[in-house]
Amino acid sequence: MNNNIRLTNAGNSPFPGDHTSSSLTVQSKGHLKKNKKGLYISKIIIIIIFFLVILIITLATILAVGKQKSSAEHTPCLDDWIGYLGKCFYFSENTTTWTASQNFCVSHAATLAVFNTTKELNFLKRYSDHSQYWIGLSLKPGQTWMWIDGTLYKAWFKIIGIGECAYLHKSGISSASTHLVRKWICSKPYTCIPRS
Repeated sequence: MNNNIRLTNAGNSPFPGDHTSSSLTVQSKGHLKKNKKGLYISKIIIIIIFFLVILIITLATILAVGKQKSSAEHTPCLDDWIGYLGKCFYFSENTTTWTASQNFCVSHAATLAVFNTTKELNFLKRYSDHSQYWIGLSLKPGQTWMWIDGTLYKAWFKIIGIGECAYLHKSGISSASTHLVRKWICSKPYTCIPRS
């Protein structure tokens, strides 16, 4: 028998001071822990990146829709006109005859103001200050009052005076001769005017 051979337990080194197999086990456990930690961190990074991508796509979509809306956005009335109940109204600063007023309105794809509700009438009176404005209501000899668009006046407000053309003032509607001069109000339906 050889006395130089030593029997060792599993996991012990045959040589004194040699801890190779036990250190391998500790290193393996360390590597496993590092790998698990690395995998965990990788998963968290992937989840964060996923949510960032979703956020970026959502923001890009919102911005694209907003830009499309603003480019397609339209204002119903020109700058000098006031919108109300589906119509655009223009209040003149100058004065002229009823016929010249109507010609001005026609040159802007409108007519002298036509309205058919008390709300519109009150709106126009509110904006009329203390001036008198021609409106699109006239009377031909032997006929009844008629709006410039061809509809009959339904007598839902009183017209004061004996003139052939109607005008609006703070108190209501009066009539005067066509050759007199006043300010005027044009009206037309809303149109789509692209914003500049």
